[in-house]
Amino acid sequence: MVHFLILAAGKGTRALSKKYPCPKQYQEINNTSPLKYLLSSLNRISEISSITVVVKTGDVFNFKKISQKIKKLRPHVIGGKDRQQSSIRGLKSIDKEFGKKTNQKVIIHDAARPLVSKKLIKACIKGLKKYDAICPVLRIDDTIKKLGKKNQIINEDRDSIISIQTPQGFDLEGIISLHKDCNKIYTDDISLALEAGLNVKFIEGSKENFKITSSGDLGMFSQITSGRKISLVGTGFDIHKFTKGNAIILGGIEFKSKYSLLANSDGDVLLHAITDAIFGAIGAGDLGRHFPPNNKIFKNKNSTFFLEKGLSLINKKNACIINLDLNLICDYPKITPLKKNIVKNLSKLMNLDIHRINLKATSTEDEGFINSKNGIAAQAIISIEVPKDER
Repeated sequence: MVHFLILAAGKGTRALSKKYPCPKQYQEINNTSPLKYLLSSLNRISEISSITVVVKTGDVFNFKKISQKIKKLRPHVIGGKDRQQSSIRGLKSIDKEFGKKTNQKVIIHDAARPLVSKKLIKACIKGLKKYDAICPVLRIDDTIKKLGKKNQIINEDRDSIISIQTPQGFDLEGIISLHKDCNKIYTDDISLALEAGLNVKFIEGSKENFKITSSGDLGMFSQITSGRKISLVGTGFDIHKFTKGNAIILGGIEFKSKYSLLANSDGDVLLHAITDAIFGAIGAGDLGRHFPPNNKIFKNKNSTFFLEKGLSLINKKNACIINLDLNLICDYPKITPLKKNIVKNLSKLMNLDIHRINLKATSTEDEGFINSKNGIAAQAIISIEVPKDER
């Protein structure tokens, strides 16, 4: 089995700024955060059996908030006073559950490197079949100088210098033994393996697998993740007849009316159209597929239930809503007096900025089916952004 250990207990103070006030692991950017992005990527790699994250005590709430849908996730581990102590605590947690089993491997990675590729992780896993430890490295392209005393510049041979990255792969039992016997402070785990003379394999790293250290690095993360998204559009349409009653529901709000709407559920045409648009955008069928109208389970169901299903699918795909354009087609009731409250409630229900929701209304001039005596229809167009590998 291969276990993935993420070290995320650092304070990350160098990355804090007015623009990015949260710890870098949890700073929300493009509807995700570095740690959330990393967890979602790892969760899709079949070769990984479990994921363990070492976190700082004060970050537990933030961590639980972003990691709810990660199926391979084990209970989190509280970090130590430095990286080395955090690493051994995470390793011991994995060992406690899996240590008695044979051939247990562990990949140790910094949460500050969220853009690690599946290719690089798989190369680490594959390399552990032949070597004691695996480590990605980068050759230095820039001219290297050493700053000596009194600002003296000393030339260095860049061909003899490499940059060490994570993920780093090890035999679980082997790396734990190295940590137990260690009486020095190291900034990574591969240093222990090299010090012990293990058979270490260096593989080619990736520039995209950079370490987020400063607020500028968070800006780079933002640019890269933006480029990894695609825009999808979905349309929805719903229509319901008037029936005897004294209230209708539009956008999740009940309004007094001289009619009600005939429906298996509560007849909220607006939420039905929005939900159908969401299903359309992500290729998930339609409202009838998910909630068959002849199913008694959905009889008189509040339509927010349907909307929550659509929103959960958006969250599952790590997608975000860009904007929502709505059109109510009816001669009754008059929508203008109701519009502000409807939009405000939709913003709350969908956790969407109110300025990203546009609600229009049009009259049929009392012609056709959708008139003041017969019913109401709604149209919805939604635009969402989805990571390319979530399509």
